[in-house]
Amino acid sequence: MIKTEIYRIISRKTALAAMLVTTLTVIYFSLGNTLWGEGVIDGGIIYHGEAAVARDKEITAAFTGPLTEDTVRAIWEKYGPPVNYDNRSTTLEGMTAAAADGGNDNYCNRFVAKWFCRAIQGEDGETVYVLPEDLTGNQYLQGNVWFGYAGNGGNGYWDIFLIAYILACVTISIALCPMFSEDYAFRTADIILATEKGRIRLWWIRILTGAGFASLFYWMLCAIIFLEQLTIYGSESLKVGSTLAGRTMHVEEGLMSLGRAILLLYLSGWFSVVVLSILVLAVSAGCRKTFSALIISLLVYMGPFACMRVVLDMLPMGRVNAFFHYICYAMPFSFPGIFLEAPSNAKGLLAGIALTAAVLGLVLGGMRYCRHQVSRN
Repeated sequence: MIKTEIYRIISRKTALAAMLVTTLTVIYFSLGNTLWGEGVIDGGIIYHGEAAVARDKEITAAFTGPLTEDTVRAIWEKYGPPVNYDNRSTTLEGMTAAAADGGNDNYCNRFVAKWFCRAIQGEDGETVYVLPEDLTGNQYLQGNVWFGYAGNGGNGYWDIFLIAYILACVTISIALCPMFSEDYAFRTADIILATEKGRIRLWWIRILTGAGFASLFYWMLCAIIFLEQLTIYGSESLKVGSTLAGRTMHVEEGLMSLGRAILLLYLSGWFSVVVLSILVLAVSAGCRKTFSALIISLLVYMGPFACMRVVLDMLPMGRVNAFFHYICYAMPFSFPGIFLEAPSNAKGLLAGIALTAAVLGLVLGGMRYCRHQVSRN
């Protein structure tokens, strides 16, 4: 029966089209955030794409190691402020204009400008970056954070993961919403095994199939992103501090390596798509039409976040409102990102709320499907 259910999912043209569009979109945007989005200016000489990555690796190699104040000052003394930092452009025209007066713009001096410099408005209205004389006490300069080349591996990783995750969830909703509603529409629900054991068995088979499909598709997209980033930036990028690589995290976990942060992000996203698959199947079990199941599934996915932004954010932040915020954050749309940033004591609460939603979906969806069978026999 599992083979039959898998075939039902992948044989639908809408599901196949959604999977294809999602996969191609992820590949396209991933390249845009890596090779196509890299540019280096070295003494007025312009490097772009693969050449920029190679040059950045050469420059960064001289400073790779535990990040200290000496590292930061050595970078700033050698390369100075980046000339293509504000309103950064990696098009040939934009980089040519930025390099007109010479100067440097590379991964290292952009890194220093972002994390350790003060921005001062110059007399001509342009922003000038100044490295403070005193950097003692900075939590990132105590030698416990690894500095190395990560390219766009921080911000870029989060950006492309967000695109991939949202598209994956929409695709999962499209693929799974007909699982039960199709039975009602074609009246095959009336002839499916009428025994209680048969109904429960079919329910669990479809739950496992749906969760398995969601997991495989999700991990395929994650593998595409990871392998592409690893191929371009190298394995050394995974050792860089995650916060300094770009993706802001809670202070308690700010010293986590980028590799560990990516693993945590992937695992929280996996947990979330499994929860989503259960909720979509529960919705499908309660809808007699596939279109209705799809609309409600998308509302279940996006609705909590929209409600939080439109309604809850406008209300005073008391305990009740804060708890409703937690509920909204724990739903699949926003769970991976907020789980990554949440303090340790909040991670358990978020996971518990998400798990509760999944259990409720299992119970209510199963009851709805089984009772429909009983009423038809």
